[in-house]
Amino acid sequence: MARNRYVSDYRIVESMDARGRVRSEAEYIGARYAWAEDEKSVRRAVRGVLAGCVVGWLGWLGALLPLSAATRTVYVCVPFVFAAVPLALATGVVAGALRGKLPGADLPLGADLPLGADLPLGADLPPFEHRFADRLENRGPACSFFMMLLSGFSLAGEAVAAFRGASLLWGDAVFCAGAAAVFACGLCMHRLWRRLRCREIE
Repeated sequence: MARNRYVSDYRIVESMDARGRVRSEAEYIGARYAWAEDEKSVRRAVRGVLAGCVVGWLGWLGALLPLSAATRTVYVCVPFVFAAVPLALATGVVAGALRGKLPGADLPLGADLPLGADLPLGADLPPFEHRFADRLENRGPACSFFMMLLSGFSLAGEAVAAFRGASLLWGDAVFCAGAAAVFACGLCMHRLWRRLRCREIE
């Protein structure tokens, strides 16, 4: 059985409720973390990662919609289809930040926020927990890396298919544009994750 790597960050606290029943709750006792970068840099990074996720999904969906030889070629299509997995995980991280599950944000998901408006991030916000810091520093960069890797495989496969003389359709140009957009988003997001580093505080 897999052991929860964060189990040592919590302890069980028992208390008595109004009806005289014993209640057990988990209390966080692990390290506390805060943003390592300044507030302005964090704001830009969160907006950039969010934009990268949006553009990445548009590129991914747009590449698969038109009829193309790429979508019928296994070594081209399969890696690109699986690029949705790291893209979805990265979207989950940044969406969690917007919902307030991750540090430094209390903006409700789907709020009517004008494009370019400042997200409510600030250095005076409460510290956050170990698992959230890990999600930012480890899952985020890994997701963007695999976005680049899988979309890059697809672009390379499309180039190999063209070199072998495959009958390409106009949809292949759209596919290449979409795959290139996912790759570019992964590259930009990989650099932006560095601004979302955390530091342990007392």
